[in-house]
Amino acid sequence: MVKVAGYVEHVSAPGGFNGITESPTFSGKGKTVHIEVTGEPTEGGESPPRPATLTYDRADGAQRDWQGEWRCGP
Repeated sequence: MVKVAGYVEHVSAPGGFNGITESPTFSGKGKTVHIEVTGEPTEGGESPPRPATLTYDRADGAQRDWQGEWRCGP
């Protein structure tokens, strides 16, 4: 799910859980969300956070990036 401009929409990635663990690309109605893992884990554990960039692409060609952390799993 992504929340854009106050509304929530469903996005999905192919491949089930394994399809979202390493730099996944999610797509939905008029949008694509790509997560690019940019570094090593910052903590330990089963699903440690890793530095990442989220890129949001709209169907009209607009694009925006955010830096943060990607954590996939329990």
